[in-house]
Amino acid sequence: MQKKFTKIFLTILLTIICQRVLAYAETDNMTVPIEETIPTLVDSLNADDKEKDEKEKKAEDDEDGDEKEETMLDSVLVERHRRPFFPRMIESVSNFFMGCDTTYVTPQKYQFTAQMELSYWHDYYFLRSSETRNTMVIQSDPSVILGGYLYYSILGYGIVWNMNDLGIPAGKTNGTSMRQSLVVHTAKFFGEYYSFNSGKGAEIRSVSDIDLRGKDRTFHGLDSRCNGFNIVYLFNNRHFSWPAAFGANAVQRKSCGSWSIGFQYNHQKISLDADALPDYLKTNIDSTLLFSKVNYNDYSLSVGYNYNCVLGRNVLFAVSLMPNIGYRRSNITEAQKEKHSILNNISTDINLRMSLFWNNTRLFSGLIFETHTYSYRKDKFGLTNTYGTLKYMLGFNFWRKPQPKD
Repeated sequence: MQKKFTKIFLTILLTIICQRVLAYAETDNMTVPIEETIPTLVDSLNADDKEKDEKEKKAEDDEDGDEKEETMLDSVLVERHRRPFFPRMIESVSNFFMGCDTTYVTPQKYQFTAQMELSYWHDYYFLRSSETRNTMVIQSDPSVILGGYLYYSILGYGIVWNMNDLGIPAGKTNGTSMRQSLVVHTAKFFGEYYSFNSGKGAEIRSVSDIDLRGKDRTFHGLDSRCNGFNIVYLFNNRHFSWPAAFGANAVQRKSCGSWSIGFQYNHQKISLDADALPDYLKTNIDSTLLFSKVNYNDYSLSVGYNYNCVLGRNVLFAVSLMPNIGYRRSNITEAQKEKHSILNNISTDINLRMSLFWNNTRLFSGLIFETHTYSYRKDKFGLTNTYGTLKYMLGFNFWRKPQPKD
C-alpha cells in the first residue's frame, strides 16, 4: 500500500514539472531554438582560436627579427675581427682624435693628403742697448721657399728648400737651404716639430745716430738656427676644426671659435760677426749693440683664441692668436757678461696665424700667414727676432677611407 502511494506521488510530481517546462518554453524567454544557438557558440570559439593563433604568429615573427639582427651584428663583428690588427688600430685612433660634430665639421674622408708649398719668408732682428738706448735693425733677404707636405691620417711630414740659395756659393746664401717639420693635426690637438736656419744674407735697415742713405747696407755676418716643438689643445674640439683652418684635411661648415692652451719649446742660436759689418759702421757703431753669440732655450705656456669664419660653401677664413709666457734659459758671448736675473729670464712671445682656404674635401687651395716673435732680454742688452712667412698651399686628398656600410 505504501509503495503504491509513493509511486502515485512521484508520477504526479513528474507530471507537474513537465507541464511547467513546456509552459516556460512557449514564452518569449525561449525564442532562440537550440539548433541556432549552437553555431553561434562555435563561431565565437573559432574567433578566439584565430586571435590566439595570430598572437602566436606575431611573437614568432618578432623572435625571427631579433635573430636576424643578432645574426647581422655577429657578422659585422666577425668581419671586423677578420681585418688586420694594424689597420683597425689606426682607424680607432683616427676616429678618437678626429671625432667631431658633423653639422659643424666635415672630417677627412681620405687616408692621404699631398700638398705643395710656395712661400715667402722674412725675418727681422731688433737690437737695443739698455745703457745707451741705441738700436739697430737688421732684415734678412726675402727667401722664396718651395717644397711640400705629405700626410697619412693625422701625421704629416714637410720639407722645403730656399730657391734663393740655388747657384750661390756657400757662405753667401741666406742659410735656409732646407727646412723640415713633423706635424700632427687632430680635432682635439695639434703638434709640430720644426727645424730651420735663417740669416746670412741680410740688410742693415737702421742704426741709431748713423745716416745710412746712399750707403752699402749689405751684411753677411748674421746666422740664426732654430728648432723646437709646440703642442696645443683645443677646448671646443667638437665644433672647431684646426685641421680645416691650417691642415686642409677637414672642412668647417659653420663659423665657430675655440679657446686653446699650449706648451712650446724653442731653441735658438744667433751669431753676429762684427767683422762682416761695412767699414763705415765698424768705427761708428755703439759697441754695446754688438754680440758674438746668443744661445737660449725657451719653455713657455700659451693661452689663446682661435676662430674659423665660414665665408661661403667650402671657403674659410681663420685667425689664431696665442701669446706665450714662460722661462728662458740663455747665455750670451760678448765683451761684458751679465749676471743672471730671474726677471730677465721671463719670456713673453706672440704667435699669430691667419689663413684663407677653399676646400671641397678632395682638392684644396689657400694662403697661410704666420708670425713668430721671440724676445731676449738682459740688463744691458736686448734682442727681439721676428719670423714671418706667407704660404700658398695647393693640394689634394687621395685613397678614400672605407665607409661604414648601412
